[in-house]
Amino acid sequence: MKKKYDFLKIIITESGGDFMKKSVWAVTAAIFLLTACDTAISSDDSSGSSGTTETSYSSGSSSTGSQSVEITDSDETSCESVSYSQSGANVFEISASTSQLTITGLSSGKTIYMTNTNPTATTISSAYTRYVSSASGISLSTGDSTSSSTSSGSAPSSHDHPGRSHCLSLSLNSALPEITESLARSVSALETVTPAEYSQSDIGSATREIYVDQDSDISTFAQETATLRAAGEFCYVWVVSDNWTDSGASGEKIDSSIASSIASNFDAMYKKIRAVFGSESDRLSANTSISSTVSMENYSETGTMVNIVVYDIGKDYSKGTNSGSIVGYFYAKDYFVLASASSIYRYSNKGKYFYVDAYFAANYTSTVYSTLAHEFQHMIDFGVKTMDQGIESSTAHNEMKSMLCEDIMYGTLEAIDSEFSEEDSPVSRLPLFNRHYADVGLEYKTSSPEVYYSYANNYAFGAWLLRAYGGITLLHEFATNDAADETSIIKALGTTGSETDTMEELLKAYSMNCVLGEDESGFKTELSASDLTFEGYEYTLNPIDIWNLADMLPESYAECKDSADYYKFDGPYLYGYKTQTELRPYGMALHVIGTAEDESVTIQFNTSGISTAQRVYVVVE
Repeated sequence: MKKKYDFLKIIITESGGDFMKKSVWAVTAAIFLLTACDTAISSDDSSGSSGTTETSYSSGSSSTGSQSVEITDSDETSCESVSYSQSGANVFEISASTSQLTITGLSSGKTIYMTNTNPTATTISSAYTRYVSSASGISLSTGDSTSSSTSSGSAPSSHDHPGRSHCLSLSLNSALPEITESLARSVSALETVTPAEYSQSDIGSATREIYVDQDSDISTFAQETATLRAAGEFCYVWVVSDNWTDSGASGEKIDSSIASSIASNFDAMYKKIRAVFGSESDRLSANTSISSTVSMENYSETGTMVNIVVYDIGKDYSKGTNSGSIVGYFYAKDYFVLASASSIYRYSNKGKYFYVDAYFAANYTSTVYSTLAHEFQHMIDFGVKTMDQGIESSTAHNEMKSMLCEDIMYGTLEAIDSEFSEEDSPVSRLPLFNRHYADVGLEYKTSSPEVYYSYANNYAFGAWLLRAYGGITLLHEFATNDAADETSIIKALGTTGSETDTMEELLKAYSMNCVLGEDESGFKTELSASDLTFEGYEYTLNPIDIWNLADMLPESYAECKDSADYYKFDGPYLYGYKTQTELRPYGMALHVIGTAEDESVTIQFNTSGISTAQRVYVVVE
């Protein structure tokens, strides 16, 4: 497997023993020595900078996974001196005890960055993060803005949508929460059925009563009549009566052309997705612990076919206005055959179902094709991880896999639909990542607008991961192995032979790529044919230039660059040298310290009251 960065570890802490056994880093011709802390440090005012960002403190009230963190507050600090190597970027890790770093051998104009990463599942308050207090030999930078990340820019509208008429990727393709009730029913009490086998002759005449949601919270359901409007090899497309038209798609109504294209696009992806992610379950659960299952062939009226139901999700269509926030979803309730007057199970459609919004199908049809891949992955994940292994993927990890499913299906959909582009793919979420990556980590926040940042962040990390460490094989491994979330990724990396096999190492390499953006590495990797071929199928993972997204998303940038700040950054947002920002779970903050003015630069760091959980790196480009 590829290893994208070579590092020099300048401090070895007690907790780093096992870590160092796994990975030995070096920078050619780099020199490492310890010196006394006697270098004169300039004051903030002597740097020549103006408009310095003031240090901000957070109570950390929005933390998740609350637990105690070790805080360093000691006078026992050290100074380090290193010599810059002219071959490539130099990366220096700063330990909790380091108060000062001197870099020699520089040439004027070199840019110096700092990255803070959090390789834990617990939020680190901004009050406990490292920053540069002062420096000499460098023109210090206040970063991309003097505003905090959370206060800059307007909050996005829940009805904005990626694509050719909207400025932001705020649609949700979701898997709703897993079932939590504790009910059970004897298998012997279930009534068997004979599945219908629909054919082309049934299109337009076959109908079913299907439970669909009745509110924007997706919490209440009622049966509505849906008509079969397309029948593929692996799927049926059902359209609720109110959302069908014979005269051409408009508003929240779709026609036979769209219904047929939904079926044909799903069929084209079906086997390719299953090859990578595994097969969706052909069984229904007869109790909530999923310890007793029955065959769909005996208990589902549509057998093992996938049912795609098109209707007005959330009942939120408003005539004459752009409407809709959820493009599609999968809900595991449909995999249960329980019956209870007080349970969500009474709304089970008993089979393989996912749902697509009619407004988006009519107005953003190409985007909906990508949604088909997204929702099918959710269905597969429920079967492979939950039903087969009793593992529950976190929402963040599950959404990441679904967006990666969209990612690898890009070429397949482009070949079918000449209008399909990055505007319809998860790439359209990356402007949000560039601006708001520090507001969430690898997590899923439910409030708006953070929920949209969650999608952007999780996709960005997954997209980088696949391009940097092995392509389709790596995706297959963590999608199908016997672990969940970050553990499944680390286990998969070990299986594929990667030298990078801890979240600490991954976040380090990730943050390096985000500040440096080297060609042909990380996001920009040109994967080989072997990395993009699996089980005889060919997939797509195009290089992504997050530093020039305007070339990948020309229509969005042309329309929105002057009205939305998400489109105003060439690459990830860079904080100034003295800014402290909260580090979310498995999150990061990227800083530009400044530009070297001399061959020697000395940097002073805060050392009192800092969290030892964070990892801090100084990067010289």
